Formats: sequence, C-alpha cells, structure tokens
Amino acid sequence: MSLVLVGRLALLLALLSAAYTAAGGFWAHKTNNPRLRESVRGAALGIALAMTAAVLVLEYLLATGDFSVAAVFNHTNRGLPLAYRLAALWGGDSGSVLFWGWLLSLYTAWAAGIGWRSERRITALAVPILALMLVFFAGVSNVAADPFRLIAGHPTNGSGLDPLLQNPVMVIHPPAMYTGLIGMGVPFALFMSALWQRLPSESWTPLVRRWLLFAWMFLSAAIILGGWWAYMELGWGGYWEWDPVENASLLPWLAATGFLHTLQAQEKRGMLRTWSAGLVVAAFLLTQVGTYITRSGVLPNSVHSFAGTGVGPYFFGLFWAGLVGSALVLYVRRDQLTDRQPLHDTFSREGVLFLMAFLMAVLVVVVEFGTFYPIISKALLGTTVVLKIGFFNTMTVPLFLGVVALMGMAPAMSWRSSKWNIVAQRLRWPWLIGLAGGVAGYLWGARSLGLFLGDLLAVFALAATVQEFTRAASIRRRATGEPWGVALVRAVNHNRRRFGAYVAHAAFLIVVLGVVGSHTGNYAVVKTFRVGQTESVGPYRVTFQGLETVPHGTYQTTRAALVVNGGGLVRDALAPGLEFFPGSSQPVAHVAIQGGWVQDLYTVLVGYSPGGTTANVEFFVNPMVSWIWIGMYVIVLGSLLTLLGGGRPRPKAGAAVAAGSLWRARRDEA
Repeated sequence: MSLVLVGRLALLLALLSAAYTAAGGFWAHKTNNPRLRESVRGAALGIALAMTAAVLVLEYLLATGDFSVAAVFNHTNRGLPLAYRLAALWGGDSGSVLFWGWLLSLYTAWAAGIGWRSERRITALAVPILALMLVFFAGVSNVAADPFRLIAGHPTNGSGLDPLLQNPVMVIHPPAMYTGLIGMGVPFALFMSALWQRLPSESWTPLVRRWLLFAWMFLSAAIILGGWWAYMELGWGGYWEWDPVENASLLPWLAATGFLHTLQAQEKRGMLRTWSAGLVVAAFLLTQVGTYITRSGVLPNSVHSFAGTGVGPYFFGLFWAGLVGSALVLYVRRDQLTDRQPLHDTFSREGVLFLMAFLMAVLVVVVEFGTFYPIISKALLGTTVVLKIGFFNTMTVPLFLGVVALMGMAPAMSWRSSKWNIVAQRLRWPWLIGLAGGVAGYLWGARSLGLFLGDLLAVFALAATVQEFTRAASIRRRATGEPWGVALVRAVNHNRRRFGAYVAHAAFLIVVLGVVGSHTGNYAVVKTFRVGQTESVGPYRVTFQGLETVPHGTYQTTRAALVVNGGGLVRDALAPGLEFFPGSSQPVAHVAIQGGWVQDLYTVLVGYSPGGTTANVEFFVNPMVSWIWIGMYVIVLGSLLTLLGGGRPRPKAGAAVAAGSLWRARRDEA
C-alpha cells in the first residue's frame, strides 16, 4: 500500500469519524444516552488520530521529495532546506486546509479527552459542534483540495517555494496564525453549547475566556510576526500597510479583544451579555471572512493573497452557514442574553468596558468596509476603487486613541459608579507622566496631533498600568515588611489573572509607542556610491566597499558591503543585496538592518552598475520599530500569566494580613 493511499484513507476515516461525532453527539444530547456520548467521545479522539496520520504522511512526502504529489511538486524542490520543505505543508490550498483541520481536530480531541472530565455538560454538546466544522475541513480535503493529488508524468524536481516565503519567520508565522484563527472556533462552540442548554453564566464564562485567550495570544503574536516578516522581506521599509490579508487577521482579533473585555462585566455584574454573545460569534465568523479574503482572490489588490485558488468559495459558504446557525440560536435563546441590570452609569468600570467593546466593534466595521470597498464600489459605481493607507489611518487612529485612553482610565474605575474627584486623584501621576511623554514626543518630532496624542495617551495608560503593580507591591510591603521586589512578585502571584491582563495591556501600549515612534522623525534617502566612497545618512557615516556575489545552492545573492559608523555604533558591517532565483525574472531584496532600541538603520540595494563600481542603496531611518517586536513577547508573557491564573490561591497564615490589605485595596475589582 502506497503512502499516498494511506493518506487518503486517513482523510476518509477522519471525514466519517467527524460525521459520526456530529450526528451521534447531537442525538446523544437529545436522548441523554451516556453510552452513545462515550462512543462519540472516542470518535472525536479518532478524528485527531486520522488527521495526524494524514499530516505525517504529507510531511514525509514533502521531506523526501515525492514530486509525483502535486502539493510537493508545487511548493518544494531538491535544493530547498528541510525546514522550508516541512513548512510547505501550509504553502498552498490543499496543505493549508489539511493543517487547519488537523489543528481543529487536536482542539476537539482535547475537549473530548481532558475537558470532558471537568466540563462534561458543556463539552458534550460543544464537541459535536466542533465536529460539524471538521466535517467541512475533512470534506474539503477529500473533495476539493486533495493534498495527495497526483500529477501526470514522473517529475524529478519541483517548482520550489516562493522566494518571499523563504524566511525563518514564515516557518513560525502561519502556524501561529492558524492556531489563533482555528482556535476561535472552540470558544464559539462552547458558548453555543452553554447558550442552548441555558447554563448559568458562571458555569461557562471561565472556560470560554481561557479558550479564547489562548487563541487570542497566538493570533496577537502572529499579527506582529507578519509585520516582522514584511519588514524584513519586502524591502519597503514598513511593516503594516492595511493590506486586505493583514486586515483579515486583524478583524477577528478586534472582535476577540472586545469580547475579553465585555466578559469581565458579564462575570462580575451579569451585564453586557448581548455584546459578549455578538463579539464571540463575530470573532469566529470573521476568521471565515479572513480566509475567504486570503484564498479566493476576490481582492486582487493584496500583495499576500493566494489569487486564483479554489477553496475561497467553500469558506464563504461556511461563513453563511455559521451566520445563519448562530443567528437562529441567538434568537431562540434571546431570553438568556438579558442583562441582570442595566448600565446606569457609564462613568464606571462596566461603562469603560462597554465603551472599549463599542470602539472595537466600530473598528471592525470600519476596517471591513475599507477592505471590501473595491467590491462595494464595483457594485455601486461600476468601477473598482481601492482605499489606500490614508483612509484607514484617518478613520482608525481616533478610535485606537480612544481605546488607549480608556485603558489608562480602567484601573482607576470602580464597579457600579465612580466619583470624578477620586478617579482624578488616582490618575494624577499617570496624567502628569503622560503629559511629559507627549511633550517629549513633540520635541522629538511628533508634531501632528495624532502622533502627539498617541505619545501622550500611550505613556499615560502605561503609567496607569505600572502604577497598579507598584501600588499592590507597596501595600503588601507595608503589611508584611517584605523587600519591595519580593512583595511585587508575591502580589502578582496572588492574582495572576488580574496582573497578567495588565501585562498584556502594557504590551499593547509598548506596541502603540513603537508604531507612533516609527512615524516620528523617520525618513528615507537613496545614495549612489562609488567603491570607497563615504556618505552621510542622518547620524550615520556609511562607506561602500564594493559588491560581492555569494552562491546559496539553488540561488545566489549580489550584495553591497557597507561599513557604518556613528548613530551609536562604533563600527558595523551591513550587506544589503539582491537574491536571484532560477525561474524568477525579478530579484528579491535581501534587506540588511542595524536594529536598536532607539532606531533602525534599514538598507536596501536598489541597483548597481554592470561592472560593480557603483551601487544605489536606499536607506530608511526608522525609530522605535523594535518596540513593536518587543511588545509581541510581552503579550505572550501576559497571556500566559493570565492563563495560569485560575482561581485565587488560599493565603498562608504568615501572609494573611497582607492578603487582607490587598483585598481591601482592589476597589471592587474582579
């Protein structure tokens, strides 16, 4: 039996198991049959085993170079390093759909295996909902995007991987992105299960929050990794251009972020239930919209899209099926979405959470409208109009500034109602520090209103967040006499969920400062060098030492040897180049970056003379871009800290006084 046949049989088994899990799970719920439920549980684990077998078979074919398989032929060749051959699994439609289905099968297996013991009632119905999604993925893999499709003839080599994708970040970015996007289906299924069964809110909100936070963490990291790849690989000096595919990942992130905030009000006060329901459903549905954008070619103005691929319409159908099904459940169980009490005072913790969710929802509408405007304009005006970066910046910057301001205010707010004078007192120092940050940014070059407010509000919100850590540590230190550092660690450990969220907030604000800083005092210039010539680029002195050609197996690079002095550097060498791949008429830019906390010197070889005596090099001086990448690591740290929070630990006897002081100091916080 050939491996290709093994892979196809594994996919067929996965489809049949998914269909049985879905049908059997719903029937077991209707009949309350415990034996059938256990059978369904075993079938859910079987889906994961079958999908894992299919993935392992395809990875083996990719690694060994079986070019008779279309997925191998189209995305690898013999000269490709092993890491990129394995990463070609998600390089095309068939492999991507298989990979997405495999991830979802692992999520489903976890719910059926681990989650079944502790959350049996909600999981017993959530598993067949997830299995319905697996019927879709396994069905598409069996019918429309067969990863084991054979091609005619006996090719001895493949077409290779797109040169732009031969970057280490692209080995990490797609799996992180898919883990986050596919992960949005789990909290959606859990929520639908809880809503249909009329389970009390307190029985399901912690579980849904943990699952969504897990997916949100991966999606957050993936979005920044995508910007990092664009920064390193595309040679344009930027990292975000509101490309449709970039927006496709941002849309579910915005909805999920809003849901994480409204869920706090639902857990604490039984409020904003309709908003929570709408946002968790939107986060799931927008992943299908994003996949449709990426895989359908419907928006050809994207530099990332897989134009002309065939699975986009299937995801469009999945979106409509999910929308109609969700709408029916929400309508039938609308009585479960009634708040225990109305929002009486917007100047309160729940009021701030509502406003943050509202701004996130408006951002979703604005970004989606701008992304799909080429289609809208074609239908209404008869001509395709693409909205550029100016539209998105003009429309979204005020909304993001509002979110940042609310992030700074939230820690000082109380539940139910807050007093203006008390909030002003608590935020006195953060506002002063924020004002100082705004003035510093203005002196540094942030002269536009948006950049000035971005600096001011981000520094204010960051100071307000840090103040919560210092305040908790100070209270504990006064109560126990512990050293300040020990008091801080123990205070954070005492409520990991709360302070993990603050770390994630701080990470977002670090990213905001990086974005604002990267647009403050940045500039670009093209210099023409002769061998041995030195030119000034801002604070740097750059000397061109000549060109050299370096072979890399299947391709070669022509690079310019530059020596850089100044700008905080004693002496450093940079080698921007152009990579020439066989079969490609256009070279790929090999960017060279001298990174730093304050600014990056970003260099691109634009061209050179035939004899190599002169070279044209474009320089970008980009302040604070590294803060964006740092923010990614801090987001992951904060998310993990929150996920590890769980319940509040019982205080030890020696810390009882400190715990009591901390409890009184929480100002009604969850």
